[in-house]
Parts: sequence; C-alpha cells; structure tokens
Amino acid sequence: MCGFRLGCRLLPAAWGRGYATEAAVALVEAAFAELDAERVVGTTMAVNSASRRVLERAGLRHVRTFFEDWPDPIPGSEHGDVVHELTRTEWAARRTP
Repeated sequence: MCGFRLGCRLLPAAWGRGYATEAAVALVEAAFAELDAERVVGTTMAVNSASRRVLERAGLRHVRTFFEDWPDPIPGSEHGDVVHELTRTEWAARRTP
C-alpha cells in the first residue's frame, strides 16, 4: 500500500475565497481517478472549523476524534484532532447519476 501526505496553509488574505476547497476537491479527484487510491484521509485540529468544512466540502466524512500528548501543544490541542475519510466506493457512488 502506498500513501501520500499533503498539508497546506493559506495566508489570512486568502481565507474564505474557496482556494482550499478547490484544491482539496481536485486532489480527491486525482487520488481516485489517476492514482487508483482506495481511500483519502484528512486530519485537522477539532477546533479548526474552517479546515473541517474544507474536508467535508471535498466529500470526506468524520470518522473519529483522537487525542495526542503533543510535546509542545498549541492552543486548541486539548480538544483533539479529527479524522475524515472518503473511500473509493463512496466516491464512485456520488459520481453515478
């Protein structure tokens, strides 16, 4: 099994313009259509509602919340991190009319 990890941060001036969603949708499409991935997984901090919305708009669904004991925690880390995913089967079902 092969995996890829990608992260991004946008400058505040670019927030709310749809760039992250557009990129996430394109990456999901490429993962399934070109790379033959079986699933796409995304993670973010539970308190990061904007990133969670990007994952949801890209078709991923929340599957779990987890808590790590980070060596240098940042504000909000006490609320945990969330995992979202989309399987190939779910993706294909959404594409079928």
